[in-house]
Amino acid sequence: MILSPLRTCGIALVFTGLASLSAGATDFKSQLLPILQKKCADCHSEAKKVKGKFDINKPATYAENVKAGSPDASKMATSVTAPDDDEDVMPPKGKNRMTPPEEALLMARITEGASFTAGGAKPAPAAPPVAAAPAAGAAQAWTNTAGKSIQAVFDRLEGDAVVIKAADGKYYTVPLANLSPESQEQAKKAAGQ
Repeated sequence: MILSPLRTCGIALVFTGLASLSAGATDFKSQLLPILQKKCADCHSEAKKVKGKFDINKPATYAENVKAGSPDASKMATSVTAPDDDEDVMPPKGKNRMTPPEEALLMARITEGASFTAGGAKPAPAAPPVAAAPAAGAAQAWTNTAGKSIQAVFDRLEGDAVVIKAADGKYYTVPLANLSPESQEQAKKAAGQ
């Protein structure tokens, strides 16, 4: 699959920023493996069948499909986020696709270092400090508690979460507790609180 520069940029934005906003240090066994078992096991599990030489229950197969720290260079990541009409999309033909939060968890795991065994991965290094917020309606930096940032537009507060719109037009709901104190304050200020 060949990725256009725009798609690659969008993938990198979602993978390196937003995924970490919602996940922090992810745990493979308790958080990600159940999703893979639900979405991928019918075609990628020794218990049923193994297509494409990828078995979700064998950590060695992840090494062939995932580049630690680089979701945009990881076949697994680009396949699950590809459009339905892409020849490399997984699962094919719009079958039981991952939801945006499930995709975000996978991208966070890869960004964090891509350990596909039990336990959490070591968080990525902190991003530089966030600059002052731009005018209303403009993209601004949102930083999670692990220091990872993404550029997105504030949409609204929903209870204890902020809804932001990424450059690709997708909306994401991020719990305020997963954001840095500065980004929490930014959300409250943008909401007029």
